Amino acid sequence: MKRLRRLCFALALGLGLSLTTAGVSTAAPEAAAACPEEGTRFTTPTTGNTVFLVGPSDFLYSIPSEAVYHKLWRTWDGIISIDRASCNKSAYALTNGHLRKWAVGANVYIWDESWDDFGKFNRYRWIESWSIFTDKYHFDPEKIEVVQYAEDVYPILEPNWT
Repeated sequence: MKRLRRLCFALALGLGLSLTTAGVSTAAPEAAAACPEEGTRFTTPTTGNTVFLVGPSDFLYSIPSEAVYHKLWRTWDGIISIDRASCNKSAYALTNGHLRKWAVGANVYIWDESWDDFGKFNRYRWIESWSIFTDKYHFDPEKIEVVQYAEDVYPILEPNWT
């Protein structure tokens, strides 16, 4: 029954139906007051070339490689430099981060292996609007991989990227 519900949920999202989140996961670490705003990419002198991204709910991601970085963004433009101590919380690697869209749907999803709420690792998460995609996170639309089958953007689980 659980699988059927998940499949229906994935299909509904793929078809662009609006679903709302009942609540916010408590899995995201508490935000440090001095961290930059969500959507900010930054490096810091103490961590070398590591790029960090402040994600939804102030969840902090590290981009594990240049290859992953270029699956999300076209250029290095827009990265700021701050002292890592000012954003003193755990960073989770956006391992294998990439963008996908089902060919017959309008929604864009990001692969987020890091997010864990109640033991559910490894999932696609819906980026809630084009404005969030381009204006907040500055993802590159040309990096979206268009797939033919709904199961190629599965599992889709909440919370969404806001």
